[in-house]
Amino acid sequence: MDQPIAERLQRLEDREAIRELQATYCFLVDDGRYEELVERWFTEDARCDFRDAAGTMSPLVSSGRAEILTFFTGVVAVLLADMCHTVHNQRIVIDGDRAHGECYFELTASHPATGDAVVGGGRYVDHYRRVDGRWCFCERAAQIFHMAPLAEGWVKRPLLRALTGD
Repeated sequence: MDQPIAERLQRLEDREAIRELQATYCFLVDDGRYEELVERWFTEDARCDFRDAAGTMSPLVSSGRAEILTFFTGVVAVLLADMCHTVHNQRIVIDGDRAHGECYFELTASHPATGDAVVGGGRYVDHYRRVDGRWCFCERAAQIFHMAPLAEGWVKRPLLRALTGD
């Protein structure tokens, strides 16, 4: 309680803004609004790194808004349709105009080519920066624990192998 109330209130407001950023990410990805997502909610020098948690899947790393947009339109949109994903168990550490955090994600979707129902889950590990008064992603790493057709279960054919045919 040694911190002045204004500092404590600012920390709570920042934490809630970052939680809102995480939720906004899910809605915009699920709605296929990739350009809005990347232009408004990622810093110009942002970086994304999407791979499975074991490190066995080739990393899908993109740096800068143009590469990140290409990742969403060329990979996410091709592999997953009708996506609905959520985040939970957020942990956030704020340090002035920078912050870092992590949260779990779960998703349901369909594979565009086969129509198969897909389930997935993992953890986002993020770094944030306040830009022009709003929090943005400057780095988002997705550690994918599993992603597989629902009918086969995520234990039987884990990760993206089932989606990519590997």
